[in-house]
Amino acid sequence: MFLKFVSDHKKDLENIALAVRILGMDAVLKAKSGHVGLPLGGAEMGALLYFVTMNHSPTNPQWIDRDRFILSAGHGSMLQYSLLHLAGYNLSKEEIIQFRQLGSKTAGHPEYGHTEGVECTTGPLGQGISHAVGMALAERMLAAKFNEPQHELIDHRTYVIAGDGCLMEGVSSEASSFAGHLKLNKLIVLYDANNITIDGIIDISFTENVGKRYESYGWNILQADGNDFVSLAKAMDKAYENSNFPNGETGPTLIICKGIPGKGSPKWEGKPKIHGNPMSADDVIDAKKHLGIDNTEPFYIPDYCIASAAKIISFRSEKSKNWLNQFNETKAHWESKNPEKLNLWNQHFNNNEVIHLNPESWKIAKGKMATRIASGKALCELALNNPKLVGGSADLAGSNLTTLPFSSFVNAKDFSGRNIHFGVREHGMAAICNGITLHGGLQAYCATFAVFSDYMRPAIRLAALMKIPTLFILTHDSYAVGEDGPTHQPIEHAASLRAIPDLNVYRPADALETFVAWEKSVQCKNKPSALLLTRQDLEDLDTNSATPRSLEQVQDGFIKGAYILKDFSNSNDKAQKIVLIAAGSEVSLALQAAQQLESKSFTTTQVDNITLNVRVVSSPSPQLLVEHPVTLNHFLPKELPLFAIEAGSPQSWGEIVGRSGAIFGIKSFGASAPAGELAKHFGFVPEKIVTFVLNQLHLR
Repeated sequence: MFLKFVSDHKKDLENIALAVRILGMDAVLKAKSGHVGLPLGGAEMGALLYFVTMNHSPTNPQWIDRDRFILSAGHGSMLQYSLLHLAGYNLSKEEIIQFRQLGSKTAGHPEYGHTEGVECTTGPLGQGISHAVGMALAERMLAAKFNEPQHELIDHRTYVIAGDGCLMEGVSSEASSFAGHLKLNKLIVLYDANNITIDGIIDISFTENVGKRYESYGWNILQADGNDFVSLAKAMDKAYENSNFPNGETGPTLIICKGIPGKGSPKWEGKPKIHGNPMSADDVIDAKKHLGIDNTEPFYIPDYCIASAAKIISFRSEKSKNWLNQFNETKAHWESKNPEKLNLWNQHFNNNEVIHLNPESWKIAKGKMATRIASGKALCELALNNPKLVGGSADLAGSNLTTLPFSSFVNAKDFSGRNIHFGVREHGMAAICNGITLHGGLQAYCATFAVFSDYMRPAIRLAALMKIPTLFILTHDSYAVGEDGPTHQPIEHAASLRAIPDLNVYRPADALETFVAWEKSVQCKNKPSALLLTRQDLEDLDTNSATPRSLEQVQDGFIKGAYILKDFSNSNDKAQKIVLIAAGSEVSLALQAAQQLESKSFTTTQVDNITLNVRVVSSPSPQLLVEHPVTLNHFLPKELPLFAIEAGSPQSWGEIVGRSGAIFGIKSFGASAPAGELAKHFGFVPEKIVTFVLNQLHLR
């Protein structure tokens, strides 16, 4: 199939590859920064994908059934930018000229949402191929849900160009193993095996047999000359044949493309330094002449190259038109014969829909329970009316409580379920879930213990950078893990996650707050969310309250980052006012401490009978509170003594309580003991909080 097209259009494809090389050299030279080795060495691979293999549409770039392409080797971004420009996407030559400059669409590494046609932010090696696994899984799950014998709307491939660095990083091993296990045969990876890394020839650090490794994962292994269109097309024909097998019959395909880095440069071809060093102006001129270009003016592309690109891309654009016609026919069929299916489609692909918990769900958000248990209940309630929600856990579903009981688990032969067994693969799991969310039509959640968010952090950070609403459920959020000891007890993790820009981090204090946290998380379309949840039971904050909270009060607190749980007593106006602010499991502790602080009078060396009037503020999201300075100053007046309480690193709270405030936290690692003993050891009992406050106020 592809071989015949290549044979008929070989000269046009060579012209396109030539243009890719020219743009790559000139852009990196002008920027005095960038990686030119891949645009030179990978020009044939890129041209084959964009102009022969892939079904995509520059005029309809969000076409749902388009093939996805991920440049996992994101440092070679000029390869993708050149191809997007030549294929007719909204990426002008002026943007190419502004490569790596402030405000341009051609950033140093491809960025999702920044450049039309870029499906995923790549750069950290291994993340791209791992995100691509999630996209390939999303395609299978949506196909299982919507395809019918006469109406097949979802049938596309996910293509990747990855380098040696991508396959050295551990995250790609986790994701690739997972892809092989599920036999995601519509995933096709072109491995740019060019035999170099930045430090030198590859065998100084990487001598494994990659093909054998991937064969053990359950992948199909093919070989190709990475700089020869005919060889590449033969391999791609076989990969495409593999991708058409029924579910469960064969796995993904890895095409090992032996290519020459820097191909076309007489001076640098095949040498390690071409990977990441700009060529000199003379080197570029010499390369252009070697490639048959007499006009060495920067960014000059021969007319015949432009004509070749335009001619071939016109052949490819019909696919999206045909799909839209088919979809309109299917839609008409559904409207008359299966309106439930049409409604389901709209639920999956209408991104403007606002998800709410139904009124009956809030009745469940009551009573004493661990917030991980409340989270499991909230997830099930939301998932009943939100079919887009899919996900699972890193072999901890029974602890994280992430299984939807009304759905099955996906497997290599049946992708109709919504539950996913990720295995012990936190690093890969987070990236795979990002890929599912990026694909469109689904919103992914994943879960593990909070302490193992360290393994997930690169993908969590990328989710925030891409502004995509992946959901991260992180249970066992404090020393209360208990006997498992300091290796499993998160101390710095809440502060570390809160430091990531554009990540919603919620640490709810009881079941009601947990339900609100879930609702706010699924409603947010442009940020990921992380929920930090307890292993231990927490009291319902309204249990001992004379004036229970309203749902609206708590919901407003999740918008502004905090709300007043217990306010100053009107009958105590002459008492000294102080404010306690806490998150998660320490909110109920703050309430107990406030009760003790208000129950008796105190003295200083000069004054007797000093009474305290205590406000308690619950802050499920301290970083959101900082973003609402009016609320912050209203809830926590600067002129009052302010005390923050959290069983973790104090770093989240300094900006909130200020230099005159005080923070009761943990500055050491945990210890192995029952949770109750650790609470006393670290001082997270009412009496210790009371003593801390009195000492800060110099009272006794």
